[in-house]
Amino acid sequence: MPSQTETTNAEIFSALSEPVRIEIVGMIAGTEELACTVLDDTLPISKSTISYHIKILYHAGLIHVRKDGRYYFYRLRREVFEQYVDGFLDRLAVARRSRKSRSVKALSAAR
Repeated sequence: MPSQTETTNAEIFSALSEPVRIEIVGMIAGTEELACTVLDDTLPISKSTISYHIKILYHAGLIHVRKDGRYYFYRLRREVFEQYVDGFLDRLAVARRSRKSRSVKALSAAR
């Protein structure tokens, strides 16, 4: 039976192995706290699929979930990223900015 640390390592890296979850982490990392409605409005997947991915991130200990009325709010547990995958959030932010920059250039060129 794996130790708690090994299980945590496996859960964390498994949670980060899915591109949709990486996108969700990037969106949450860009803000103090992200409302569930932002994910619903931004991602091209169903609410139930978003919920599935959020559950995996939560159980891996990567995000904190707060409920306020009917809405959920997500906050990144940055200390977990610093402990297990130091520098990951910085690289993710650079990659997201680069993708946005390419999108803006493509839109400008199309005009």
